[in-house]
Parts: sequence; structure tokens; C-alpha cells
Amino acid sequence: MKLKRISFFTIILTLILSFTTYSMETFNIEDKWIINLPEEWRMEEKSPYQQYYSFYPNIPFYSLIKIYNYDIQENQNIDLLENLKKEYPNSKIREKNLDLNKIKIKNTKINAYEYSFNENGTKLYAMSCYIFTEENLLIVNFYSTSRKETEKMFENIYSIEKIN
Repeated sequence: MKLKRISFFTIILTLILSFTTYSMETFNIEDKWIINLPEEWRMEEKSPYQQYYSFYPNIPFYSLIKIYNYDIQENQNIDLLENLKKEYPNSKIREKNLDLNKIKIKNTKINAYEYSFNENGTKLYAMSCYIFTEENLLIVNFYSTSRKETEKMFENIYSIEKIN
């Protein structure tokens, strides 16, 4: 009887996990970086009018990731925290802790911050991550109307890899 209960529990757990797992899709950014996101996310290419790549899910929920890639020589002396404070003067900006053991990019300096702000009457939660390598500065911004969703999206920072 005990073995039947364990088997039944194992089958139920397997079914639950199969419904909660999802496939990931790899997106290439300027042949320098890759990021893995759930397959229902889409990428909008950088246009001449914008400096970033946009990523968003197919579901009707305000969630957005913006990724900027800059040459480091042009951006060596930027105080990124000060820039955030100027851009969002009414926000309380806090340093975001990262699990550096999960970062796949070697020889890098990383800073991350979290904050919220109002845009057109909607409160948005945001997290910004700055990844410095010898050649590049990668800025990854996560935005959502839900703090929980922003945290969930932020976990994708650990999937970013530098292409050699």
C-alpha cells in the first residue's frame, strides 16, 4: 500500500512539473551576446531610431526587457547609478544582489539596481543590470507592472553569455 502511494505521488508530481516547465529560445544580440528566454517571448530588432533590442511576451501583460550594447571605450567614465537617479529622480533606487556563481560571463564587473516609477499613470517595477567586459557594456533593463513578474524576468540575467 505504501509503495502504491509513493508511485501515485511520483506520477502526480511528474505531471505537475511537466505543465510548469517550458522551452527556452536563444536570442542573438549583435553577434556578441546571447540570452535565453521562454519561447513565448519575441524580439524586436534595434532600429535606427532606438538604441536597444526589445523583448516581450505574447501574453497581454505589461512586461518588457530592453538590452543595450555599447562599445566600452565610449562609455568608460559613466556613473550608471547617477544616470539612473537623474532619469528617475522620484524613485528610491536600491542595489540588487546577484548570485555571482550563476553568472556565465567571465572577467566581468556587474552592477544591478531595482526601483519603481510611474509612466503614464501606471506604476512600473524595474531592475537594471550593467555588465562590463573589456570591450563592451551591456545594459539589461527589466520592466513590469508586477514586482513578482519583474523578479521572475530578472532570473534571465543568468542565461546571458558572451559570444567569442
